[in-house]
Amino acid sequence: MTEIQVKRLVNEAVLLHRDIAIRTDRLKTLKADLVREARRHEHEFTPTENGGSRWSVTGNNGCIARVNFPAPALVPLIDSETETFDHVLALAGESLDRLFASVHFLRPVADFRDEVRAALPTAEAGKLIELCQTTSSPRVSFETAQSKTS
Repeated sequence: MTEIQVKRLVNEAVLLHRDIAIRTDRLKTLKADLVREARRHEHEFTPTENGGSRWSVTGNNGCIARVNFPAPALVPLIDSETETFDHVLALAGESLDRLFASVHFLRPVADFRDEVRAALPTAEAGKLIELCQTTSSPRVSFETAQSKTS
């Protein structure tokens, strides 16, 4: 690409980014308005398969908006360091092993890479660090120029 083509690419990307941000904010507002309106029509809710409910409304052009109110989700884990854990143990009693899977996990410490390099030989350190990483997608950000006024 030539320098001019790259500059045009940046300009187009920034304009599109601004437009998406504006439209995203507007969409969030519209969705919040629909949720508020749905709450006013609770008597029209339809139950969903998973214990939640749904309200549907049709626009002038035949489009449909559905506002879903999901049933409460189960927590992914109950930390043994919390008060909830103690309550769960007490309530589940002898059924604990039938109702819950006991899962052990490891969480890397702060400054993990530095700590590993200090604790292990180079080859093992590299292998351990690699095992504990996941790929990250590239991110593009924009800095918009101040508009020039004449």
